[in-house]
Amino acid sequence: MTFRTGFRLQAAATAMLLSLALLTDPCPAQVMDTGEGGGTAVTGSIGAGVVFAPEFAGSDEGKAAPAPMLNLRYGPVFLSTDKGLGVRFDLLDGSLEISPAVNYRWRRDEGDSELLRGMGDIDGQMTGGASVIYRIDDASFGVKGFQGLGDDKGFTLDMRLAYLNRMNETFHWGLAAGAGFADSDYLQTHFGVNRIQSRRSGYSVFTPSAGLKDVSLGGSIDYYLTPSFSVDVFAKYTRLTGDAAESPLVLHGGSPDQMATGLLLFYHFGKSE
Repeated sequence: MTFRTGFRLQAAATAMLLSLALLTDPCPAQVMDTGEGGGTAVTGSIGAGVVFAPEFAGSDEGKAAPAPMLNLRYGPVFLSTDKGLGVRFDLLDGSLEISPAVNYRWRRDEGDSELLRGMGDIDGQMTGGASVIYRIDDASFGVKGFQGLGDDKGFTLDMRLAYLNRMNETFHWGLAAGAGFADSDYLQTHFGVNRIQSRRSGYSVFTPSAGLKDVSLGGSIDYYLTPSFSVDVFAKYTRLTGDAAESPLVLHGGSPDQMATGLLLFYHFGKSE
């Protein structure tokens, strides 16, 4: 595995796992008064660890790679491995969060796996969209939709229901269930096979339609070594569905069952007492 391939692997897995990591902080990166002239400070968490994830969506092979994690906030502006760069608006006394943002959709190289030979590369590109989260006590429901801003105009919509249990100051655990939808442009790019790809790869021509792309279930266990440092373990199982599961990439050597796990160390800073 080359460094470039490993970086894309950990980047994609990081995005998957950070959605679980945020279970441990239902109102992450709150703004803190510094007490020095009433200003605000950058708050949030940074982390690093190891993740194990599929080589690409639909692969039956997984690889381990290092994973940096980032979740920062300054006033309403945030920078997150999962949510990208955006602005967060808190409504209804903090129960409702609306966050328009720009993010990045990572590239896929045909050299990443033998199953991708002849499929060509998918360039990475910026995406634009928003996420909405509604919280009731320890439960939350979130929806995020992002549109490709480059050659890949595909649109994705992800929904998630999550629950967080803070058993005490040092031990937290959470569960999340989700579903992902995609339009035909996104599915054609990532799971479809056009005529040129068919001739080069040997796969049959496949033109997927828009619809449900996957369902998932994940969990996290976090242990705080100190108020500032935590060790986090994550796992997420995703089942490809619909036309994504019928792709030749999945049927001929791949798998609709996708598993990602991670072991991470976080440093948290700027939280209110």
